[in-house]
Amino acid sequence: MRTLRALALIPATAILLVACGNDDETSTDSTVAETTVPAADTTAASTTLLSAGTTAPQDTTPQTAPDGPVQIDVVVGLDSAADRVELVKAGSEVQLNITNPDAADEFHIHGIELEKAVDAGVTATFNFVADTAGTYEVESHVTEDVLVIIEVS
Repeated sequence: MRTLRALALIPATAILLVACGNDDETSTDSTVAETTVPAADTTAASTTLLSAGTTAPQDTTPQTAPDGPVQIDVVVGLDSAADRVELVKAGSEVQLNITNPDAADEFHIHGIELEKAVDAGVTATFNFVADTAGTYEVESHVTEDVLVIIEVS
């Protein structure tokens, strides 16, 4: 009787081993969660779900400059960068505030030809009317880094 039980365990064990497979192989979980989605609400904004590794489409709506006076604040080393672009409507009053918290600096707006030298931590304030369309680089004369670009349109 004992031998009969032992013989019966051999096929059962073999079936279990085959079902488990090789641990070295990677497996994917094909479980799918079922979700009930309520009927569409035509007043709600639509949402697009993206699969992993996909990026959302870029907004291709052209940016426009704000109406009225514009204030631009720049802290050197914190939010200054050659790719920072501030849009300004032609004819707008602009107040540009630049601070270098770490060193004395001299700032210059190319094309508008305004320049100020300040001590470390002191804010240089430029007030002007952006009356001519164009691209104006604001830079440090000490480091020659472009801190911000002002686009007037």
